[in-house]
Amino acid sequence: MSVVSMNYLLEAGVHFGHQKRRWNPKMGEYIYTTRDDIYIIDLQKTSKCLDKAYEALKTIAEDGGKVLFVGTKKQAQEAAEESATRTNMYFVNERWLGGTLTNFRTIRSRVRRMEEIEKMEEDGTFDLLPKKEVIGLKKEYEKLNKNLRGIRDMKKLPQALVIVDPKKEEIAIKEARILNIPVFGVVDTNCDPDMVDYVIPGNDDAVRSVKLLIGALTNAIAEVNGNEVIDYISEEDKSKKDKKAKKEVKKETRKENKKEVKEEVKETKAKEVKVEEKKEVVEEKKEEPAKEETVDYSKMTVAELKEVAKSKNISTTGMKKADIIEALSK
Repeated sequence: MSVVSMNYLLEAGVHFGHQKRRWNPKMGEYIYTTRDDIYIIDLQKTSKCLDKAYEALKTIAEDGGKVLFVGTKKQAQEAAEESATRTNMYFVNERWLGGTLTNFRTIRSRVRRMEEIEKMEEDGTFDLLPKKEVIGLKKEYEKLNKNLRGIRDMKKLPQALVIVDPKKEEIAIKEARILNIPVFGVVDTNCDPDMVDYVIPGNDDAVRSVKLLIGALTNAIAEVNGNEVIDYISEEDKSKKDKKAKKEVKKETRKENKKEVKEEVKETKAKEVKVEEKKEVVEEKKEEPAKEETVDYSKMTVAELKEVAKSKNISTTGMKKADIIEALSK
């Protein structure tokens, strides 16, 4: 089951790319066709790439990794901030300061400077300073807060970057490359997909499109951390999913029933074989002729011998005891 329904992708205009003259040939595999001199992105591939990126980001979140959302172009500023706020992560949506990752110590010092100015305002130091100096400090604070407010709580380097438009965020990607930080990127037809580790082909010039793609990807973190998960699956897809699940359950029950029937048949056959074997043994015993008891004729008297011979229709006239015994023992 895909993370986002195809209907949502179509409604948000994710499939609209740039003009043909502004394309990057490396994006050819993600392009479906052209319409009115504009490239149309293959949403089937977008869905597959989004599922792959979703699983990868989910594993990072499960390992306790932090994510930095980067979207400095107007269409992505709101989406980056919303996603970071929803999952308690970090964001940069005004300007990427060179060295934000590679010169992280300096960035932390500027954050501390910003916090110092805040303390000065809270403890009443501003009241003791000249107005001109206070105005200068306030301007400095506004500038620092504008660029660093999204990463002021970022004490360590992030484990992943989610960016919109690799062409715009080239410096951020280069810094992530140096530090071996995986990059998830929404890539349009005019961008180089090799710049990011997890490509999500889609329209990066429409607010709805960017919100949808970044929001769906953010659900991977929200699912792990127990934050709010926004549903991007339509009722049709849900019903299809339920039908598939029911079919799978039916198949499993059928397989189990077949196994049970086979086992019962085997058991009954084994019982029948045992019964037949017993019958055969009984019949063999019945068929065996009864063994004749051996009689010792030498101990019998002549009169008794004559009676036995008479019962066997043996004539004993003129025969002696030895002759009668011999005749009977034949």
